[in-house]
Amino acid sequence: MEEKKYQEEAKKRININCLYSHFKDAPQKLKIVCDWDEVIQPLEPKAYYELSEREDMVNSCLSESGGFALSVRSIKSKVEKIKNEPDFYEKAPFLTIAKELLMLTKENKVEQIIFLSAYNKKDFANGDPRKKKIFSETFGKFSNCSLNLIGFESEENAPNCDIVIVDNPNILANVLKENKKITALAPYYSPNIKHHENVLLVKTSLSNLKKEDFQ
Repeated sequence: MEEKKYQEEAKKRININCLYSHFKDAPQKLKIVCDWDEVIQPLEPKAYYELSEREDMVNSCLSESGGFALSVRSIKSKVEKIKNEPDFYEKAPFLTIAKELLMLTKENKVEQIIFLSAYNKKDFANGDPRKKKIFSETFGKFSNCSLNLIGFESEENAPNCDIVIVDNPNILANVLKENKKITALAPYYSPNIKHHENVLLVKTSLSNLKKEDFQ
């Protein structure tokens, strides 16, 4: 009952239906720190969708492993393999947050956007080149947008900013602990993800945004 009640309350907590509409009349230009994976592009859902398109993943994994626990491990392994494919970011769609940030940027409402994105140093010693490429083809075309790639194990505080947009509830909770004046935003995916009470949830879905729109 308690979990069901939380989910019902979480649905009511979608504070922002459109990022652009919410901030387009801000009194000053915005300084934003934004995550990339699951905020700009939906990496995890995209990988699972790819896997489901390529094979009957449950039956296949069960037949290979002989048990449910091993099947879950096998599925995750295959998902990670798909996520590491060279053209994965090129094929991943953009979310509505990306489209709305682009609208704010084009209308000169943004002073700076710093995109933070983690990578595995075991796989990419100098940062994931796929992220560098997709950034250069999109937000990298604007002088007030930059990409900061950080290793998974790094503990780096968010740069000075007004707004932080991240999907990870633990990161946002730490951000608010360090600076209560920051506006903390999270894309709304599921009521099962429990965010800090001061985090504003943003309605998020797939957009029709294309690389050609970043002009």
